[in-house]
Amino acid sequence: MPIIILTAKDNDTDKSLGLNLGADDYVVKPFSLIELTARIRAHIRRAVRYERNTAGSAQHPRCGDRDDLIRIRDLEIDPSRHTARAAGEELILTRTEFEILYLMASHPGQAFSKERLYEQIWKEPYFGNENVLNTHINRLRTKLKAACGVENAYIKTLWGIGYKMEEE
Repeated sequence: MPIIILTAKDNDTDKSLGLNLGADDYVVKPFSLIELTARIRAHIRRAVRYERNTAGSAQHPRCGDRDDLIRIRDLEIDPSRHTARAAGEELILTRTEFEILYLMASHPGQAFSKERLYEQIWKEPYFGNENVLNTHINRLRTKLKAACGVENAYIKTLWGIGYKMEEE
């Protein structure tokens, strides 16, 4: 769990002492609540990723363990290596695109609302701004189409609901 020190002490000695005692961040008054909120979210996001990565490595201690590989037709996703291939071609994906693909492929055929996808990928509340999610889905579809030559071969739009990964 991240530790953030909120204080009025702003000299370098106090900052150094606080950070050396184990704090992850040191914020001096007066501070903006917007900045503080952003710092808290950033630290929590890093802690969750670290926890997820260390839990994943504990489950798969052997190098090259392929038990967690996901295959749907000619799509292959390897979360331990953070790689994806479609029709034998490696997909060059951003972290977010990979997380969306992995989440949906982990639950083929299951409908995901835009709200649920957003909250599971970004780990923060969804306030109806679907442009961010739509942009990532479109880029992901473009990369999948370039690799396998078929438009919307994997990710299906469920109008009024969200998206799902086609099983077959």
